[in-house]
Amino acid sequence: MSGIQIENAGTGGRFGLKVNEAGQASTFSVTEPEDKHVNRDGRTWTLYLSKTPVGTDDYIFYIKNTGSDALAITDIRALAGAATTLHIDQVSGTPSYAAGADITPAPRNGGSNKTPTATIKSDTNTTGLTVVHSSLFPVRCDTADKLAHLSSSSNIVIPQGSAYAIRSSAAVAVEMWISLTGLDV
Repeated sequence: MSGIQIENAGTGGRFGLKVNEAGQASTFSVTEPEDKHVNRDGRTWTLYLSKTPVGTDDYIFYIKNTGSDALAITDIRALAGAATTLHIDQVSGTPSYAAGADITPAPRNGGSNKTPTATIKSDTNTTGLTVVHSSLFPVRCDTADKLAHLSSSSNIVIPQGSAYAIRSSAAVAVEMWISLTGLDV
């Protein structure tokens, strides 16, 4: 018999694997989102911040992956005191904080004591950053105190050494809940 054979270690039986023209295996499976899967291992967190930027387009959130495992922002929920658009930029440079504060990641798995290896800050006006890729995703808060939600199936992957920052188009109070997960790579 030619092709791929799979051996069942429990019974010793051999079974053929059906493969289509694109080289994809024909299987029956149950799937789950990656962030749900990695949360079982304690690698999904909520990052919370409440800041009012000094001026328009000031950075109020900064994250740099200082570890060896990739991280991902899976979704963002935001409230603002008035209409604003939050822009997520990939950045480089050395951040300088006006009123920076560390954000402590809250684990979504209550039994976990794991934390991401990253610099995570909220601020009123982080400077010293150079934009690598501008406005990857906008989060539009169209009216005061109405929850906006960004959920992207592709996520925002933060490889080792990469940094991202969020800026507000208006100098209004912003409250954000950012979902962060460690990736299986």
